[in-house]
Amino acid sequence: MGKAIKTIGTAILIVGAAVATGGASLALSAGVGLGGAASLAGGTLLTVGGFSVSATTLIATGALLQATSAVQPDVKPSSSNVEWTADPNAPNRFPFGRVGGAGNIIHNATYGPDKMYVGFVGVMAASGPINGWVGFKADGLSPSFDANGKAITTDYANEMWLDRLNGDQPASRALASPTGLKNSATMPRWGSSYKLSGKAAYMYTLSENSKFTAYEGKVPTGVHTIEGLFCYDPRLDSTYPGGSGACRLDDPTTWPYTTNAYIHALSWAIGRWEGLTAGAAGAPYASMKVGGIGARADSIDMASYVEAANIFDDNGWACSAYPDADQSKAAVLDSFLQAGGGIYAERQGRISCLHRAAPRSSVVTVTADDTAGTVEYDCTTSLLDRINTIRPEFWSEANDWQMAPTAEVTSSVWREEDGQGVEVTRSKGITYNYVPGSKQARELAALQIAHTREGIRGTAPLRHYLDLEVGDCFEWDVPEAVLNGLKCIVLNVDPDLENDILNVTFVSETDGKYPFAFGQTDDPPPAPAIDALDLTVAPPETGDWIAVAGTITGDDGSEAPAIVITGAVANDTADQALFWYRRSGATDWLPAGVESPEIIAKQIAGLTNGDWETGVSYRRGRRSSTITVLAPVAIGGAKASTFVDQGALAVLDQTDTPQISPNAVTNYAASYTDGTLALSGTSFVTIQTVTFTTTGGPLEIKANFFLNIHHPTVGGISARVRIVQSLPFGGNLFDQTFAAIADDFLQGWQTPTIHVTPAAGTYTYDVIVSLSVAGAAVETVQSRLLSVQEFKR
Repeated sequence: MGKAIKTIGTAILIVGAAVATGGASLALSAGVGLGGAASLAGGTLLTVGGFSVSATTLIATGALLQATSAVQPDVKPSSSNVEWTADPNAPNRFPFGRVGGAGNIIHNATYGPDKMYVGFVGVMAASGPINGWVGFKADGLSPSFDANGKAITTDYANEMWLDRLNGDQPASRALASPTGLKNSATMPRWGSSYKLSGKAAYMYTLSENSKFTAYEGKVPTGVHTIEGLFCYDPRLDSTYPGGSGACRLDDPTTWPYTTNAYIHALSWAIGRWEGLTAGAAGAPYASMKVGGIGARADSIDMASYVEAANIFDDNGWACSAYPDADQSKAAVLDSFLQAGGGIYAERQGRISCLHRAAPRSSVVTVTADDTAGTVEYDCTTSLLDRINTIRPEFWSEANDWQMAPTAEVTSSVWREEDGQGVEVTRSKGITYNYVPGSKQARELAALQIAHTREGIRGTAPLRHYLDLEVGDCFEWDVPEAVLNGLKCIVLNVDPDLENDILNVTFVSETDGKYPFAFGQTDDPPPAPAIDALDLTVAPPETGDWIAVAGTITGDDGSEAPAIVITGAVANDTADQALFWYRRSGATDWLPAGVESPEIIAKQIAGLTNGDWETGVSYRRGRRSSTITVLAPVAIGGAKASTFVDQGALAVLDQTDTPQISPNAVTNYAASYTDGTLALSGTSFVTIQTVTFTTTGGPLEIKANFFLNIHHPTVGGISARVRIVQSLPFGGNLFDQTFAAIADDFLQGWQTPTIHVTPAAGTYTYDVIVSLSVAGAAVETVQSRLLSVQEFKR
């Protein structure tokens, strides 16, 4: 696939090229920087094969920030609900799962003989009914109650009464004062018409004796443990694709009680409703929204919540939440998702979620052909976001519904990675307000740390036919790009309908973090990192090319010795094949030509008899491989022409060549220098020199070099190339100006050539180059060759 990719022209935008990987700094050094430089300056455009590579700054926002940072949703601590409040204007509260709280007092009074009774009416939940009342404590004691609601155990026996309603809609009765009180006392300003439809509520009555010994003048705070609201669960709805059961969205009486955070989140998105007239407020099942978001069912991505709810159940987790209507609806939704290891997302404009609590399979492989523009990515994690330790807190029933700390979550692998071999702690405290268990809090913390360490994130314009959605995983298959083989998860999709493109926000996804978070492996996987873009090219393998002795026969019957090299370029990354020769025992190589990778045979002529070595190397872009040396070849002398009576053609250039075939080369010299040479603005720089001795025949003087000019500081730019005779001075033989593309960019192989016929003698020729303006961002030449060959006179 190597050659095909080069023609795509896809751009890759790199941000933050250095990646810390366990003590080593991995940078895009090999073949990425201009002239071999490793650094990427802001705004620099690089070309790697057919890929453009540019460095800039990628700002993480929205889904990207949520997915790669340990974000703490801004909600009230659930433990604040155990404090008694007395506010008739307090916001509605909504218990999800098993919760504990004191409720909000909406009415209280002292009454009866000598004001011996005090009563409180409190509300625990709106949008009822709840599943049930399962526990009660008063100042740490847990009294039992008889069928009439009177305490029959603890010090409160016969001195405390409790009446409770689940909050049915409509309520069948009102809360009632206890029966059997002295003088048949009842709570004033309260009666059978005071029904609290939709409100899970209680009446808490205390009796004090004349000596004030029952309560010693102190009202014990009652903390109720309840199983909270019923919620719509599509998985139990046979009218929902894949569902099975009698649960229906438009009939709350069919909804189940659940401790699943994603079903709670779905209920919050649907909204919490009260009322008797179905559809009066745009919802199919109730007339008045009292909490939650209140989105229409068709504006919610039900499938994402169903998928996440199944993962939640598989993980054996639970959710206990007690939000109120005054809290940020978005923060409450985020807290539900946090309890299930998920984040908020949007799919096609619908409220959605993305669980990150189990590995996912890739749904597609993305190749260079699937991209539609610049792929931007950042391969470093901010030190502010990249943590290795979390100190979790959870909402603990065992601790009287207070937030309780649990053991910190960390790993020496993470700490050593961040300290580059020395353990360094970067910690953060996270409160899991809606998590009721220590184990679950630690598992979520481990996942959250691992997510912050997914350091490769970015955006990519992809073809619409990939049909990627939020939560899908894909893998890159672009061998010449640094992202090759990387698995990523889609965090957001922004369709560009005009250009038929999906702009995808993604982050790397490492499957190994999940077994570690759930205690199935001892150590987390290493932080994901990209391999440096390898632009080197391997040399030919032994046996790819073979050199043998041969001859070249002229039209006049003469034979010249030659070396014939045959083989094929088996390396798909090679752009060119370079051929070399030298006398056996010599150290310096002489160039024999630069050919396309399709070449299968190469002849080297003009050699005298003796032993010769040849070699082949490959070039990729501006980088060359080492030379693979072929077996030595012994060649003999030349054979004279069999033609006679050649007249003026029989001018001798060599004593052993009585006749010369037409256009024969009788002499050749060349000078070659690899590597990079910097130019000097408007001043001429000599880039190559060769000295040649001629017998007076026609000469071809030819230069071959790679010119690389980028970004002048002001105005346009051009390059002036001259071939001059410097010794003895003979002036300019060739003088030409090469204009830049769009006055900004001049890059490619230059081959200025001139033909001259000087008198016999020794001459020195130079190639010199200058620029029209100084101060270009890049102004270099590479791989300079200057050759002179003499033809028959």
